[in-house]
Amino acid sequence: MPSSKLIALVPAAGGGQRFGGLRPKQYMPLFGRTVLECTLWRLQQGLSPDRIVVVLAPDDKQFSTLANLPSGVETLYCGGVTRAESVRNGLLVLKKQCSDQDWIAVHDAVRPCVPTACLQSLTTVAHEAPASENGALLAMPLTDTLKESAADIHTHRVYTTLDRVRYWSAQTPQMFRYGVLCKALSQEDALSCTDESQAVERYCKQTGGALPMLLRGSSQNLKLTYSEDLLLSEAILAFQKEQR
Repeated sequence: MPSSKLIALVPAAGGGQRFGGLRPKQYMPLFGRTVLECTLWRLQQGLSPDRIVVVLAPDDKQFSTLANLPSGVETLYCGGVTRAESVRNGLLVLKKQCSDQDWIAVHDAVRPCVPTACLQSLTTVAHEAPASENGALLAMPLTDTLKESAADIHTHRVYTTLDRVRYWSAQTPQMFRYGVLCKALSQEDALSCTDESQAVERYCKQTGGALPMLLRGSSQNLKLTYSEDLLLSEAILAFQKEQR
């Protein structure tokens, strides 16, 4: 039986309304490159995928101007309105090129600082997991005390304190079998899921399949959401360079 391929899929069709600025946040300058270039280089170096595929908006004009990309990066101009739609569209295009057992590692275009060691833990799963495993994702156990608020539209008040031991903050990459991810994203309301794992969780509970594994992520795996996150990312990348 041929070994499963590992494909990194990077949805990069978003406009980044919360970030602000004159261009989408994935094209903002960072550490001598753009955010997206930093992300793609990190994936190549740490995840060592067989392919890196970037899903872009149909009218994207900026990717073709990038001059510092890893070799062999592929582009699909089929991005949708939401992240989930972009991922699903990308999977449909790849249908004839993938087997159900291949691994798809979906990574945010604006997480350029994911540590290499975290990526390597996913690669290990891809190479060593039995066929019954459906996926794994990077996540961080919560360290702050977690409060649930009362239903009050005027003033937020504490309703209860939750046991943080059971709660994790999801990151990316999130890696799943191609067949499982396709079926999960084809389910009703799947496109409203906030990440791929949520769709896969629902599907696996319905089918009795193995739920995704949680792999320890890192506080350095920052997702750029607001403009000030660029400064934090710059500092993280500088710190990581010093540690080599």
